[in-house]
Amino acid sequence: MIIATAGHVDHGKTSLLKRLTGVDTDRLPEEKRRGLTIDLGFAYADALRPGETTGFVDVPGHEKFIRNMLAGVTAIDAALLVVAADDGPMPQTREHLAILDLVGVRTGIVVVTKTDLADAEWLDAVIAETRALVQPTGLADAPVVPISSATGAGFDRLIAAIRALPAPEKPACGGFRMAIDRSFIVGGAGLVVTGLVQSGTLKVGDRLAVSPAGPKGIEARVRGLKVQDAAADAAKAGDRCAVNLAGPDVERAAIGRGQWLVAPASKSVSRRIDIDLRLLASENRPLRHWTPVHAHLGTADIPGRVALLEAGRLAPDGRTLAQLVLDRGVCVCRGDAVILRDQSAQRTIGGGAVLDCCGPQRGRATPQRLSMVRAQRRPNHAEALTVQLEIAAGGVDLTAFARNRNLTETELASLEAPGLVRAGSGERHAAILDRHLTGLAEAIRAALTGRAEGRNSESGLPAAALPRLLPGRPLAACIDAALDRLIRDGIAERRGEWIVLAGRRVGLEPRDARLWARIEPALTASGRPRTVWEVSEALGIAGNEAARFFKRAQAAGLVMQISKNRFLTPEALETLANAAETGLASSGGDRFTVADFRDWSGLGRNLSVEMLEYFDRAGFTRRAGNERVIRRPAAEIFGAAGRG
Repeated sequence: MIIATAGHVDHGKTSLLKRLTGVDTDRLPEEKRRGLTIDLGFAYADALRPGETTGFVDVPGHEKFIRNMLAGVTAIDAALLVVAADDGPMPQTREHLAILDLVGVRTGIVVVTKTDLADAEWLDAVIAETRALVQPTGLADAPVVPISSATGAGFDRLIAAIRALPAPEKPACGGFRMAIDRSFIVGGAGLVVTGLVQSGTLKVGDRLAVSPAGPKGIEARVRGLKVQDAAADAAKAGDRCAVNLAGPDVERAAIGRGQWLVAPASKSVSRRIDIDLRLLASENRPLRHWTPVHAHLGTADIPGRVALLEAGRLAPDGRTLAQLVLDRGVCVCRGDAVILRDQSAQRTIGGGAVLDCCGPQRGRATPQRLSMVRAQRRPNHAEALTVQLEIAAGGVDLTAFARNRNLTETELASLEAPGLVRAGSGERHAAILDRHLTGLAEAIRAALTGRAEGRNSESGLPAAALPRLLPGRPLAACIDAALDRLIRDGIAERRGEWIVLAGRRVGLEPRDARLWARIEPALTASGRPRTVWEVSEALGIAGNEAARFFKRAQAAGLVMQISKNRFLTPEALETLANAAETGLASSGGDRFTVADFRDWSGLGRNLSVEMLEYFDRAGFTRRAGNERVIRRPAAEIFGAAGRG
């Protein structure tokens, strides 16, 4: 269990921990000189709770160091709210209590210190005032324990109260995440970072990422590990860890507070974060839309603005959905605590929890978007997904859903919902309800029918255009699933990047048929795909006439337009696609580059780029950085079945 102190400066937090654990948590020379906690301090005790090591985080109480205090309490299990008997509750008592309430601390003990400095009547008054202070918060039922660190009075009762605290429930699920609160160099070992593990598990030898970390990223390997200040081979959620990192990136990078140590799949960052926001009742005026704030997430402090999503202003003690628009990116997940301070960072004004770590720039306050965000309030992953599937007729992005909720691939694969249909994979992994998929297929069929019945002789639609042409802008993976259903049912067919009604053909006029008999062999006469102008020049046909003919030939299914001035026959496209498929299979890998395709196809580099861009549009390949991944078999898109 990890317990943090909280309370006003000079109310005895550090002395309490020293008496309780034997450790002086003021480690900095300036702290010793000033007798004042400035940064986070840590202490551990093995005898307080049987069978476990109890970790304590000593946070600074002075208002100047509230930023450091916030770095220590965003993921704790319990709190000791400390109030000095000679002073009673003070400004930082109230602010620290508000922060504990905002980050969701519901387990703790109220400790009234320095009882040796107060008479019985005054002590009773301080205890009564403190009880009243905590009543509106999550610590309303916390026991109140009077103690004196100077005499030791009350410590037996305090230890009994600590032993009685309920054990935290920290399931070891999700990817590994730890907000870094300290970093330092150890001679002979290198960089060590510390923090509280918020999710997942960690073992010596694991590979991790540091986030945020700039465009190139920072990857690291776990060289060594300490849990609760003892050497260990593994750590889990709820453990306080010191992680010794190794790797070329670690040696070059600046790593420290404000960053996260995460599983590589969890390293993405965002500047737009949808949150459940509560404004403190102590505020004397409403919070307005686009108010500048300091946002504290994990151990980071980032300036930004608050975009209110349900109204133009939020009254004190009110709640609303809001989007944080931050000055720089941060690595967060659903459920992470958020604390907001005013623009000058002088006072805490509110906070809440992250609902969606990747909020949109446009359409953030539409009714459907707000319904999708509200669904994220549900802690159960399957229930949240079920609600979102009902709302989103165009499908739910499962990759984004998993990233937002920090789900591993196995955890995502285990999610079920009535009528759920999975579509796509990787970065295009989506889900849609079967009835919504049926409606999407019908919308595509209607669009194709309208195209065929209209005046446009091409009688089809490019697959890449469907997301913006269909109502609700459905996800590409769900469109692919709907197309597969239409093709399987014999309603539609693929012609390269085009989708047409099955059997739909526009016949050539006799004059065009004679022209095609001349053009077809000239298309590849040079051993490579030729442009419209090269063909027209070789056959002595006017360039404009040739360009118009190729459009008519495409409507007839004889050629496919690769780029502005280049067309290929379906057979030639299939040959080139097969070259990519065969070359990739022989390489033993799962990705290939432009240079690989150039070698396999025999085309030049520029033409290879042109072809691969077409393959991307047709759905045969998908670009992944500077490489390509094959999405679908070549025969499915360019083969005889695909050509109808």
